[in-house]
Amino acid sequence: MTSPPSSVLFDKGVIRRVYERRVRLALGESPTLLQVEAANAYARLSAITTSLYITEQTANILLRRTPSFAAPLLIDLQPLRKGRYLRRWARRLRDFAFSPEDAIVLAYGSFGVNLTVPGVGTEAVVTADLKMAARYQTNFGAIELRFKIMINDLGSGYSNLSLPQMLTTSDVLTKF
Repeated sequence: MTSPPSSVLFDKGVIRRVYERRVRLALGESPTLLQVEAANAYARLSAITTSLYITEQTANILLRRTPSFAAPLLIDLQPLRKGRYLRRWARRLRDFAFSPEDAIVLAYGSFGVNLTVPGVGTEAVVTADLKMAARYQTNFGAIELRFKIMINDLGSGYSNLSLPQMLTTSDVLTKF
């Protein structure tokens, strides 16, 4: 069993499914299996990790949703801000065939900044996108090499940055 990450970034798809599950339950409807899986993974990580994050874009989406369903999520999750080299890293990730949106999420995992706590990036990114997770795992060696080259060029202030671990919602439920 792997130790749980101390900081987690949830991608938009996971949070959307958690939100949708809450809405369905309130309407007396049964949630889908994917919504249940996302909600269970979210609950599991919320119980063992205090540093839970979303991107600014996901926070903005939640702010436009029904407050009674979105407010609890916005209380638990802190939005990460774009760090100095986030966009540069996202452009480099596009070379590995990640979509622009997936590249941004992964870049937040390494260069996202929490304005209330010192530090950059997160230990893990949790996604429901199996293709993104598989692409990350398949190309991890090349991605890591490219990342190390980039942070070495940035100077000593960035030498302690690392790539996040990629977890799917089912990984969370089976590993932690």
